[in-house]
Amino acid sequence: MKNLIPCFFVFTLLFLPFPVHTQTGSIYGVVHDQESGEEIVGANVFLVGKTQGASTDLDGKYSIKNVEPGLYSVRVSYVGYAAKTVTGLSVKSGESIQLDVNLSQDSYKTEEITITAARVIATEAAILAERKKASTIGDGISADQVKRTPDATSGDALKRITGISVVDNKFVFIRGVTDRYNQTTLDGASVASTESGKKGFSFDLVPANLLENMVVVKSATPDLPGDFSGGLVQINTLDFPDRPVVKVGLSSSYNSKTTSRDILRSQGGGHDWLGSDDGIRSFAGTSGDLQTVGKSLPNTWAPRVAKAPYNGSLSLALGDRMDFGEEGNQLGYIAALSYRNAFQRTDKSLYDSYGRRLSYGDDDEFSVLWGALMNASYKFSGLHKISFKNSFNRSAEDGVRAFQQNDSSNGTESKIRIVNWTQRSIYTGQLTGEHTVPSLGDLSIQWRASLSSSARQDPDRKESFYARPLGARSIYRADSYSRRSWSALNDRTGTIANDFSLPVAGIKLKVGTHIEVRRYNYGIRYFNVGPGSFGLPDSIAKLPLEFIYSPDNYGPGKVEFAEISQPTDSYEADSKLYAGYIMGDAPFEVAGERFRFTGGVRLENSEQNVLVPRTTDPSGPKDKNQLKRVDLLPSMNLTYIFNDIANLRLALSHSVNRPEFREIAPIGFFDFVRYENVRGNPNIQRSYIRNYDIRIELFPGVGEVFAVSYFSKIITSAIEERLEQSATRVRSWFNSDRASNRGWEVEIRKSLGVFGGYFNNFLVNANWTRIRSDVTYMIVQGGSSNTTFVEAKRPMQGQSSYTVNLSLQFTEPTLGTSLNISYNKFGPRIESVGFQGSDVYEQPRDLVDLSLSQPIVHSLEGKFTIKNLGDKDIVLTRDGIPFETSSIGTTYAFQLTFGL
Repeated sequence: MKNLIPCFFVFTLLFLPFPVHTQTGSIYGVVHDQESGEEIVGANVFLVGKTQGASTDLDGKYSIKNVEPGLYSVRVSYVGYAAKTVTGLSVKSGESIQLDVNLSQDSYKTEEITITAARVIATEAAILAERKKASTIGDGISADQVKRTPDATSGDALKRITGISVVDNKFVFIRGVTDRYNQTTLDGASVASTESGKKGFSFDLVPANLLENMVVVKSATPDLPGDFSGGLVQINTLDFPDRPVVKVGLSSSYNSKTTSRDILRSQGGGHDWLGSDDGIRSFAGTSGDLQTVGKSLPNTWAPRVAKAPYNGSLSLALGDRMDFGEEGNQLGYIAALSYRNAFQRTDKSLYDSYGRRLSYGDDDEFSVLWGALMNASYKFSGLHKISFKNSFNRSAEDGVRAFQQNDSSNGTESKIRIVNWTQRSIYTGQLTGEHTVPSLGDLSIQWRASLSSSARQDPDRKESFYARPLGARSIYRADSYSRRSWSALNDRTGTIANDFSLPVAGIKLKVGTHIEVRRYNYGIRYFNVGPGSFGLPDSIAKLPLEFIYSPDNYGPGKVEFAEISQPTDSYEADSKLYAGYIMGDAPFEVAGERFRFTGGVRLENSEQNVLVPRTTDPSGPKDKNQLKRVDLLPSMNLTYIFNDIANLRLALSHSVNRPEFREIAPIGFFDFVRYENVRGNPNIQRSYIRNYDIRIELFPGVGEVFAVSYFSKIITSAIEERLEQSATRVRSWFNSDRASNRGWEVEIRKSLGVFGGYFNNFLVNANWTRIRSDVTYMIVQGGSSNTTFVEAKRPMQGQSSYTVNLSLQFTEPTLGTSLNISYNKFGPRIESVGFQGSDVYEQPRDLVDLSLSQPIVHSLEGKFTIKNLGDKDIVLTRDGIPFETSSIGTTYAFQLTFGL
C-alpha cells in the first residue's frame, strides 16, 4: 500500500500517451451565442490568409494545432450570426493561446466585426464569463483564484465566495441557511453524505488542486434538483486539457503551535498514513462471552507520544487531447493524484455558566487527505461525446483529546482521554453522453448514469476517566466507567437522468427526467468498561492507563466489559426520487430592449423509508417509518440585458427540504461528541420554501464585476434541531411553523488601472453579505402548576448576520511575482441551539491569509503562504459568557510546482 503514489504515476506513464511539446503553437477556445450564452456547434474558425482552421464541437470548443509562430488574424463565422475577426493574435513557439469568442445574431448586428485579441482573451476571467451568460443567479471561484490562496480543500476555497460561510472547516452555509438547505454535485452527479444524520456534504474531502472551478447556483431552474434553497454547489474537477499538461507539486508547512512539539497519537496501524485502518481497530467480538471479548481486544487505550514533523503534500497531474482518424474525432484524458497530511494541536478551554474555566487541555490531530481522478472523453463527428469520469477521495483524522476538568459541584477533578480514529471516503463514477442531431432540428440529447458511494468508520473510539477529590494530592483513580465504541455508515446513491433540448423559433425547449435511488445503513456498538458492582481494587484502579485494561485485569471483581448499545442504534433506510421537468429558454425584445426568460415547472415524487429493529424482537420484522410526498415546483428567471456589460436579473422559485433519515427515525442514541442523547421525530415533515431574488450586475472589463443582490426566503415547516427540557440533555428535530431569511449581497472585482497603466496589475476583490433570519419557537415560563408557553424569535442555527471577504492581488509583469492578501470575517452565529434561548454562539474572527508566488526557472514556480496571520482564536460564548476557546496557531507553507 505504501507504493500507491509511485504506482499511480508509473501506471499513468505506461498506459496513457505521454504529452510532448512541439515547436509550433496552437489556438483553442469556445464560441458562444452573445445573447443566450449557449455554445455554438459547427461554427467555423480559421486563420485569415491560411488554410488552417477548425469547427466547433458539441461543446462549442475548437482547437487549431501546429500553428507556426507569428502574428495572426482569426475569423469566426456561423450561419445566422455576424462574423467576427480577431486581429493581433501573437502565437509563440510551444505556446497555446486561448481565444473565446461571442457571436451576435444577425437580427442585432449584420456587419462583420473586427476587434483586437486583447479584448477577448480572458483566461483568468473564465468563471465571470460563464456567470455573465448564465440564465441563473450564481457565483463561483476558478482554479486560478484558488491557486493564489493558501486553501487546501474545496471547503477552504468556498468561503471566498459571496454569501458563503464554512462551519467546522467542512460544512457550507449559503446566504445564512444551514447546510441542510443546500445541495452538492460533483461533476454533475449527486453525491452521498459522509456524516451520520446530516445532509451536508463534507467539503474538506475534495483537495483544492483537483478543482477546475466551483459554481454556487443561487436561483433555481426546472432542470436543477428541487431540494435546495440556499444554493447548489457544483464542484467541477479538472477538465480535459486543450493542450498537453504535466504538473508536479510538492509542499511543506509549519504550524506555530504544533510543528516540532510532542503531540499524542493513537496506537494505530501501518496504513494510517493512507487514511485507512489496517484492522488493529476492528471489533472482532461478534459473539460469545463479553468478558472474553473484552480480554481479546488490543490494549490500545493509552495514546503514544510523537514529535510532530513538518506537514507535507504531493500532487501529480497528466492530461492531453488528441486528434485521430477522420476530422472531428478526439480522445481526451486527465489523470491526477493529490496527497496531503497535517499535524495540528489545538489548545482548548471550556467554561461553566459563570465564566469560570471548567476544563482545559489539548486536541491533537493527525489528518490525511488524498484524492485521485481518472477521466476520459471521446468525441466523434464533432457532434457526439461519451465521457467516463471517476473520482475517489479519502480522508482520516487520528484525534486524541487530553484534558483536565475541575468540577466544584461534586468536588472532583478529572483527567479525561478521548482517542478517536475517523476515516471517510467517497467515490463518484459516471458515464455520460452528449449528442447533437442536425437532421432533427439540432436536437440535443444528454444522458447520465452515475454512482456515488460514501463510507465513514469510527472504529474503536475510547474514552477513559480518572478522578480524585478536588485539590487533593492523592493518585488519580479509575473508578468511573470508560467507554469503547465502533460505528460505521455506508451511503450509496444511484442516478439516471436524461435531457432533451430543441430550438424552436428562437426558443430553446428542454424536457427531462431524473431518477435517484439511495441506500443507507448505519450501526454502532458501544460498551462500558470499568468497575463492576463492587468497584475496582486499588491494585487496578491506580494503575496507569497503559496497564489498567490489560487482559489479566478483566473478570469478576475487576474490570468488566458490558454492552450498553441497543438494537435500535442500528438502522437501514432508503429513498426514491422520480422527477420530470419542462422548461423554456427564450431571448426576446420589447421596444428594442433585450430580455431573456428561463422558466418552467418541475415535478418531484419522493419516498423515504427508515427500517428500525424492534427492541422486543431485534431479529424479527423491522418497524418502518415512511414519508411520501409529491411536489410541484415552478421557477422562473428573467434577465434584462441593458447592454453588453450590464444585466438586471429577477428570479422566483419554489423548493423543498426533506428530512434526513436520522431525523425521522423513531429511535434514540447517545452522541459521544456532544455528550447528549439524540432522538428522531417520526412526525417531522418536509419544508417548503419560496425564494425571491433580484440582482443587478456590471462587467466593466475583462475579469471585473460589480453586483448588488437582494434575496428573500419564506420557509414553511422549517426543520430545526433543539435541546429539549428534560433531566438529561436531549436533542431532537422539529418543524417550526414559519421561518424567514433575507439579506443583501454586494460584490466588487476591479483592477486599479484608473490610477495609471502599471496599476492594471492590481486587482481588488471584495464581497459583503448582510443577512437577517427569524425562526419562531416556544419558550416555557412559570412552574409546574402555572406553566405557560410564550412565542419567541431567534436567528436560524448557523446563520451569520454578515460575511466579509476582501483580497488584494498584485502581479508584477516583468518578474512574474504574484502577491495575494485575503481577509475573511463572519458575524456571530449560533453553534448550537440551547434550551430556553440559552444558545451557544461562535464569535467573529479577523482571518488574514497571505500568498506569494514566484516563477523560478522555466515551468518551475515557488509559492509561500501564511494562514491565520495574527493567530486568531476560535471563541464560543453562551449568554455573553465564554463557553469554549480554541487556539490553532499560524501555518506557514512553501510549495514548488513544475509543469510542462
